[in-house]
Amino acid sequence: MKKFNLAIVFTSLIVGGGITWGIEHYANHGIIPSEEATCLYEIKTNNNFQFIKPLQFVDALCEKTEFLELKSQLSNTIDSLKETGEIESASLYLREFEEGGWISIHPENHYHPGSLLKLGALFNILKQAESDTSLFSKKLTFQKTKERIPTQTYSSQSLVEGASYSVATLLDYMIAYSDNYATSLLHSIMNYQEYLQTFIQLNLPEPNGSDPNYSVTAANFSNFFKVLYNGTFLSPMMSEKAIEILMKCDFDQGMQAGLPKGTKIAHKFGEWGNREGRHELHEMGIIYLGSKPYLLTIMTSGKEVEKLKPTLSILTHQTHHFLRKLSRQGI
Repeated sequence: MKKFNLAIVFTSLIVGGGITWGIEHYANHGIIPSEEATCLYEIKTNNNFQFIKPLQFVDALCEKTEFLELKSQLSNTIDSLKETGEIESASLYLREFEEGGWISIHPENHYHPGSLLKLGALFNILKQAESDTSLFSKKLTFQKTKERIPTQTYSSQSLVEGASYSVATLLDYMIAYSDNYATSLLHSIMNYQEYLQTFIQLNLPEPNGSDPNYSVTAANFSNFFKVLYNGTFLSPMMSEKAIEILMKCDFDQGMQAGLPKGTKIAHKFGEWGNREGRHELHEMGIIYLGSKPYLLTIMTSGKEVEKLKPTLSILTHQTHHFLRKLSRQGI
């Protein structure tokens, strides 16, 4: 298979001296041509500065040909799950990191992110720690307030009222155990405007806790993990720390259940529900398949949250099995 080395393009963009006029022309317009004239690469940058545009990630504008068979298989599985009433809808976004190849299934669907919004809080705290690592040892005492804390179906551990916790420990509770009390306590040291800016910089709508209609797509919300793996939003050290925290996530009834035992995965899940009986369950993860890690985001909706869990594991299993087969073939 012919490979297009994006690292060469990146080096040219950074060094500048060896860029040809053609690459300059495309880069200035946010697009890089691939080896095949039928597919271009789009550059995503942080545009919040006056004189620079830091690179976030580069995406092909067309889906990876080798993944289209998998897309068909996954689409059929989703259709079957809808027919049996297990789910009402599902969207999936897959992206490999080695070459940036991707596929997206039902990209038009919008979902309420639920606890996936905690990624914004994680990024905000780690961004602060880049200039003050003593923040991790700062102690905060948990006291219940009149703040309305959303109820959860899945939460394994929670803070003890009256106890003090370091910020580092609170990050573990927020991500590893998805504890809403830990999230609330961390909000007390967050810069809310910078929190909102995180979403804007990642080309996502500003979250609004009072808006029940706030929603995102699987592909767009995956931007969090793209910049995390690339180390292009947080510093490399803090990006690595974020991955380590995400690897502690103890939700094992979704993606993890569909992977071979011992597979490394940095992941976060989110759930949402309303009084009308509609439920949503999502999960996104960076899954380490040897030297070929990939990003997988699955978002689902249905009438029973317990029936949504198997969808996450089934689609993950299909994806991982297919990619492992391609890897063994050297593709």
